[in-house]
This record gives sequence, structure tokens and C-alpha cells, in this order.
Amino acid sequence: MYHFSAGCLIFRLDVSFFGWMSHFTSSWLNFRLDVSFFGWMSHFTSSWLNFRLDVSFFGWMSHFTSSWLNFRLDVSFFSWMSHFTSSWLNFRLDVSFFGWMSHFTSSWLNFRLDVSFFGWMSHFSAGCLIFRLDVSFYVQLVKFSAGCLIFRLDVSSFGWLSHFSAGCLIFRLDVSFYVQQVKFSAGCLIFRLDVSFFGWMSHFSAGCLILSPAG
Repeated sequence: MYHFSAGCLIFRLDVSFFGWMSHFTSSWLNFRLDVSFFGWMSHFTSSWLNFRLDVSFFGWMSHFTSSWLNFRLDVSFFSWMSHFTSSWLNFRLDVSFFGWMSHFTSSWLNFRLDVSFFGWMSHFSAGCLIFRLDVSFYVQLVKFSAGCLIFRLDVSSFGWLSHFSAGCLIFRLDVSFYVQQVKFSAGCLIFRLDVSFFGWMSHFSAGCLILSPAG
């Protein structure tokens, strides 16, 4: 299963052979280089002007990606399953490492912040413009979330499996905690209230405009 192809002006070179499943691709002017070989499942990709670099090798399952102008950086390696992503202008930052399963995400303009770490399984997230706040920590397995405009607030902790969420305009409030496995939620405009606890498996929900009680 051997293959070779080549072109000139917009230069493109493709070479593949499948004894070890190797592949090579190259183009020029808008430069693109792709190299992959699967003995250890390695891969490399690079482009230029709108720069993009991708490197992955799966002996330890490592991966790297980078682009420029609309900057994006992604780095992951899985001996401890670590990952990092960053972009710029519409800023987004994502960092995760799974030795203790930690994760962080942040964006800007349409602001969103997410932080989670799973040593105790904690999580936090927030947004702005379409504001959203989410906090969860799982020592007690608690979750909380909130937003505004479409306002939403959510908090959960899963040590006792607790959860809370709320919203405004389409207002929604939800709280759940599972010491007795209780859940509560409420909303306004499309108002919604929900309370449930599963120690005795109880549940309540209500709404206004669209009003709906249930138990």
C-alpha cells in the first residue's frame, strides 16, 4: 500500500506507505507540512502565514497545537493526562491535568470562567453579557450556577449531592443537595420552582406564566 504524489507552483507532496502506516504531506507558499507514522502513532502538521502547528505522539499520547493572529495554543500529554489551550482576541484559556483531574477555562468579551478540580471534585464556571455562574464542589457534591439577561446560577456539591441553579429574564433557580438528596429550582417570567430530595425521593416543581406544580 505505497503511494506517492507531487505537484509544483502550489507544491504538494504526498508520500504514504503502510508497513508502519507512514504518511508525509507537504505544500508550499501557504506552507503545510504533515508527517505521521504509526509505529508509535506520531503525527506532525505545520502551516504558515495563518500559522498552525500540530504535533502528537501517542507513546505517552502527547499533543501540541498552535496557531497565530487568532492565537490558539493547545498542549496535551497523557502520562498524567495534562492539557492546555489558549486563544487570543476572543480570549479563551483552558488548562486541565488529570493527576487530580484539574481543569480551568477562561474566555473574555463573552466572559466565561470555568474552574474544576477533582481531587475533591470541585467545579466553578462564570459568564458575562449572557452572564452565567456555575460553582460545583464534590467534597459534598455541591453545584451552583447563575446567569443574567438569560441569568443562570448553578451550584452543586456532591459529598451530599447538593445542587443549586438560578436564572433571570428567563429566571431559573435550582438548588439540590442530597444529604437527603434534595433538589430545589425556581424561575420567573417563565418561572420555575423545583425542589426534590431523594432520601425519601420527594420532588416539587412550580412555575408562573407557565405555572406548573408537581410532586
